[in-house]
Amino acid sequence: MHPASGAMPQIDPLPFRLRVPGQDVIDSEGVWSISYRGEGLLHLDGATLTLEWAATRTTERVAVTGVGTDVEHSPIGTLELPVDWIIGVRLRGGWWWPRLELRARRLDAFDGFPGSKPGMITLKIRRRDRDHAAALVAAIDIERAAVSLPTERDEPRLGPGD
Repeated sequence: MHPASGAMPQIDPLPFRLRVPGQDVIDSEGVWSISYRGEGLLHLDGATLTLEWAATRTTERVAVTGVGTDVEHSPIGTLELPVDWIIGVRLRGGWWWPRLELRARRLDAFDGFPGSKPGMITLKIRRRDRDHAAALVAAIDIERAAVSLPTERDEPRLGPGD
């Protein structure tokens, strides 16, 4: 709980899927199709947002040397951000393609997060988690407002005769 905020109910982590484009490669040695699949959790703990994720890279190949599939699992990644770095959070996409968009004050805020753009990420949400995502958006907005409230020590103090 943030000192400036009231008692916030605990919000469970929001599951999400990563949106990372794959690629196809054709060269003199063969054809490769590379795809990425990732899942994670978005946590709100007071004035901190935490993203954690795991990703899998699958490479299917048809080459002169043979046909095969390689699967690589990445280690679990974690990114923590102060809530006041977030300038926008929106639940978009309606019923069919729900997604959560987060925009940051800094272009490097989401560096290292798979599929991020400068200052922005998009998390795919399952339809069954839309209400959960909406509650998390509201909680983030409340926390952002609480963080930006002036505190007593932020207010200018007037000296004698002012």
